[in-house]
Amino acid sequence: MLLVLLVIGGLDLLFTVIEELGDVDDTYKAGAAIAYVLYTIPGHVYDVLPMTALIGAVAGLGILAGSNELVIMQAAGISRRRIALAVMIPAALLILVGVILGEYVAPKLEMKAEVNKALARGQQVSLSRFGYWQRDDSAFLHFNAMEPEGIMYGVAILEFDANHQMTRNIVAEQAVFEGLVTQGVTTNGIQDSDASNWRLENGTDMTITYNGADVNTTKERFTTLVRQLDLTPDLLTVLVLDPDKMTMVDLYRYAERFTRQGQDADSYYLSFWKKLLQPFNTAVLVMVAVSFMFGSMRNVSMGAKIFTAICFGLLFTILQRMMHNVSLVYQFDPFIAVMIPMLLCGALGLILFRKAI
Repeated sequence: MLLVLLVIGGLDLLFTVIEELGDVDDTYKAGAAIAYVLYTIPGHVYDVLPMTALIGAVAGLGILAGSNELVIMQAAGISRRRIALAVMIPAALLILVGVILGEYVAPKLEMKAEVNKALARGQQVSLSRFGYWQRDDSAFLHFNAMEPEGIMYGVAILEFDANHQMTRNIVAEQAVFEGLVTQGVTTNGIQDSDASNWRLENGTDMTITYNGADVNTTKERFTTLVRQLDLTPDLLTVLVLDPDKMTMVDLYRYAERFTRQGQDADSYYLSFWKKLLQPFNTAVLVMVAVSFMFGSMRNVSMGAKIFTAICFGLLFTILQRMMHNVSLVYQFDPFIAVMIPMLLCGALGLILFRKAI
């Protein structure tokens, strides 16, 4: 499995480097692109672990079968169930590595990679084509990069009136989160949600007034300016990372938040169930690999076994992605979308294994 991981991971790393170097320009240098790829390696390793377990199990058992060691073990009284459980031990270690990478290592490094990439493309540019947009009541916020500790880089805040005319344009090099401020009570007796104080640093504040056909603007520079936003660093971090790159805790927390606000949270629930059930997916694929070795493929050449395992893994991945997309388009339960490929694969592995026994 480790050898397979090196091969698959190496190929994935090569293709990722080639793809990232295609984005290199005058501001985003090759060194920054390589650094970005290095930060994302744990995330890529996490993605290929199920395929690694499948091919590694097939290759390892195939070597034993090729030298008749599987036959000798069975002749010595070791059952096929015991052999299958033995194969699950390295698979369990691989699953443990996947949990550590997916929950504790990859998300932090992915966030760092996105921040460094955005800064390399121009921290001082307030409205770059690489930034992120978020609505804040009647205003629109744009930022180029976001530190998880609460620092936005390349910030622009555009305010509009009821006639959709811009009334204010604030541009700052960065904004620092200073904490929550509880707002007052509304006329209905309901307390407003918490607002956030953000300290804008080194920028300009342009005010626009309209008098008939005349448009007047005043522009002032500032060193610091405190601005309230109904946005917190945790919420803005969601914009920077894809759901598949977040931790399960964050995915569930944001999904629940969006559900309470009446927003579509299916993509976050889908990613949550994918990450939660990935260890079971890996175990199911290993069971299929074991069934291959004791079933009709036990006398097939090693190359044919590995080729079959790769094809099966690709079909499983395609089915997974198809079900995920169908779930988002037709809005049926994400849990069901994640379970269907796993149940089909598990049923196939169980049938083949029982036939082999």
